[in-house]
Amino acid sequence: MHRSPRRFTRTLTFGTAAALGLSGLLIAPTAFAASAGTDAAVTGADYQKHAEVLLEDDLIQAVGTDADGNLVIIKTAGESSAVDKLTAANPDVVIEEISKPIEPTAANDVVGGAGYYVQTSATTGGLCSVGFSGFTPAGDPAVITAGHCAGDGAAAVTELTVPAGDVADVPAYLADLGTFGFAQWGGVGGTVGGEDTNSTDIGVIDVTNRALNLKPEVTTWANVADLSATTVPITAVGRVDPALAVSKSGRTTQYTTSAAGNVFMLEGYAKVGGRNVFGFGVWDLESTQGDSGGAVIQGSTAVGLVSGGLPAQAGQRQFVWATDLVNGLSKTGGYTVEVQLGAPALTSPATGGNVERGTAITGTGPASTTIIVDPAVGETVEATTDAAGVFSFLAPGTLGAYPFTLQAKSGYSLSPTSAFSVNVIPAPLRAPVITAPLDGSSSTDGVTEITGTAVPGATVTLTGSGVRTGTAVATANGAGVWRVATDLSYGVGYSVSVTQAFEGQTSPAASTTFNVVPTAAVIGTPADGASFANGEAPTTVSGTGIDGATITLIHNGGTAVTTTVANGRWSFTLGASAVGANTLLVTQSIDGVATLAQSGYTLAAAQVAAVPRDPSLAVTGSDILPIGGLAAVLLLAGAAFLTVRKLRIGTARS
Repeated sequence: MHRSPRRFTRTLTFGTAAALGLSGLLIAPTAFAASAGTDAAVTGADYQKHAEVLLEDDLIQAVGTDADGNLVIIKTAGESSAVDKLTAANPDVVIEEISKPIEPTAANDVVGGAGYYVQTSATTGGLCSVGFSGFTPAGDPAVITAGHCAGDGAAAVTELTVPAGDVADVPAYLADLGTFGFAQWGGVGGTVGGEDTNSTDIGVIDVTNRALNLKPEVTTWANVADLSATTVPITAVGRVDPALAVSKSGRTTQYTTSAAGNVFMLEGYAKVGGRNVFGFGVWDLESTQGDSGGAVIQGSTAVGLVSGGLPAQAGQRQFVWATDLVNGLSKTGGYTVEVQLGAPALTSPATGGNVERGTAITGTGPASTTIIVDPAVGETVEATTDAAGVFSFLAPGTLGAYPFTLQAKSGYSLSPTSAFSVNVIPAPLRAPVITAPLDGSSSTDGVTEITGTAVPGATVTLTGSGVRTGTAVATANGAGVWRVATDLSYGVGYSVSVTQAFEGQTSPAASTTFNVVPTAAVIGTPADGASFANGEAPTTVSGTGIDGATITLIHNGGTAVTTTVANGRWSFTLGASAVGANTLLVTQSIDGVATLAQSGYTLAAAQVAAVPRDPSLAVTGSDILPIGGLAAVLLLAGAAFLTVRKLRIGTARS
């Protein structure tokens, strides 16, 4: 849906109407077939001079040519002697009237769905649409659009077009935009591509005109004079939902929406201009040439870019094929879509309220974003919102007014800032928080530091059993983090107490008790869960451990035996195994601190030899011996034994 005009001529300055020559196919411009007695040209220097003379008339708003080489004039209502003279001599001149002069059209604002021109040579170019505002990997402004708009690298420059001209199908120059920083249509390197996610249709324009104001919004085209006046905000990037309606915005057919449930293909592949594009299809979504690269959205979520499709025609249901945006972005080397983030709010305390020093100040903002807390005095602090959008940071230790601003950040997207102020009041100094090691925890690595949080700027003192005394100062920002170095090897029952001192006060102590234990020994053979045939029970058990550690084995609850790990290995000779389940309990001990590992295996019962069948006996259809002869005697004898045993047991219990 990339539209290729014959020529793009600029004669006016930035932000005004322009002399045009922009509709039609990618062919060389043709001369205007003038009527007898006129020399009105539509190409070259004569055309330029003629257009400038016409545009001196206040009623004439634009001058250009159409696809058939006819001169086209757009004017407001009223009598124009210049137009009258021209039409009298040239009956093929096309006159279009508009209700009011063409306005600057928010010349500095760039929103999704706006049109732009791509120059591919000195005399040719094409028309496409902006998809979304975005960022380069370095955070500079960029526009996300279709890859085929770059013409396989032929694109030289891009220029925004006047929306009023786009609606009238006579595009006019509005402002320089930038150059393509990346483009892929089909497979890598402009190949046809395969049926995989490496085939896409996405391009990114590095915006060189820094006077432009890129917005994370998509225009609805309800206000052609200012596309940024009626928009849908983009708050997220995601995959298309087949149950929801889909909307698109582009320069040719403007803003259109399909009914819910019209997504007819998900994560599919379409041949767009002969090249494969991974994406999705939507029935009854109007789009045509020039809409390429336009935004495809669901609500405020960016989901795709217009790549191709089938415009409305008799007997054929129209559809749009869209590039999957999430997948396409992953091919660009780090370009991202700009999203609109709401300004963070303060929840506790309310602005102007009181908060005890060192306690939490809470608020809400966009979910899973970074919140920048910038106080009027002091260091900037960053907090993170959870999935519900809640965040918190600690009030400073300094008493009095604490003014600050909040701003949400996601990638390079930033929310507006919001300003607040709270009053920090004194409070009994509470015990600091110990974040590691946690109370009751066991670590298999040596503990090299005790960490926690306290009032920012407070002095933290650590004492404990088996732990050397140490001090630290909590960081003087909203985090209030402290760390005290230590070096604890294997041991159990380590106990640590921590207090904080601030402005002449000393807090109660916080404490934690923890263990440092060796890792469990690894039982290599027999493998846990192994099964062995009778007579093939394992005779040894072996594994790996820490050199010098004591390994203790208990086999099936029997007597414990010990050995020492050497060169990382240990082994024992196993006693007799039991038929059925067997257990192995192995402890690895260093300095009296042990860790248990356990394993098990099974041993099958001995097989009973089969008794050959007497050939003189009748065949009964079974290889089981009939109850008769010796077999019957054995079975009956066994039954009698079981019965006697049961009687004896019963007698003994009576």
